[in-house]
Amino acid sequence: MRRKLLSWTSWGILALTISPSFIARSQEANSEPKTDERNIRSLISDWVAAYKNLDAKRLAALELPNVEIVDRFGDPHQPTGRAENEKLWSDAFEVVSPSTEPPKTTIDHIRFLGPDVAIVQMSWQFASGILLTDGSRIPPYSQIVVYVVTKSQSEWMVAAHYMQKETPPGCSFPECE
Repeated sequence: MRRKLLSWTSWGILALTISPSFIARSQEANSEPKTDERNIRSLISDWVAAYKNLDAKRLAALELPNVEIVDRFGDPHQPTGRAENEKLWSDAFEVVSPSTEPPKTTIDHIRFLGPDVAIVQMSWQFASGILLTDGSRIPPYSQIVVYVVTKSQSEWMVAAHYMQKETPPGCSFPECE
C-alpha cells in the first residue's frame, strides 16, 4: 500500500513539475492567433486610413508588390511592382475630391486559413457616395471587400483584395443596376 502511495505521489510531483511548462506553452500557442488577429486588424485599419486619405504611396506600402486586385467594377489589376501599384492607386485617387465624405467601414470577420494566411471580410458604406473632382458624384452605395493577407518575416501584408458592390436584399442583377 505504501509503495502504491509513493508511486501516486511521484506521479503527482512529476505532473506538477511538467504542468507549468505545458501550461506556458499552451498559453503561448493560444496567444499567437490573438496577436496575429490584432496585427491583421492594425494592417487593415492602416490600409483603410490610407484609402480615406487618398494616400497611394501608403496603400502600396501595405500591399505586396505583386498584389492582386479586382476593383468594384469587376476589373482585375495585377501590378508588377510597388511603383506600378502606387500609380494604379494614384490614378484612381486623381478623380476623387479630397472633400469626399469617408466611407464607414466594418471588419465583419477574420478567418485564418493557416498560420501565415487569413481572409478578412469588410463592409464599406459610402453613405454620401463619392464626390469627384469635376463636381459630379457617384451615388451612395455599399460594398463588400475581401482581403487575403499573408505574413512574411513577422509582418502582415495585403496579398489580394476583391471589391464587390453590395446588392439590396431581394434584388438581383441586372434589374438593380
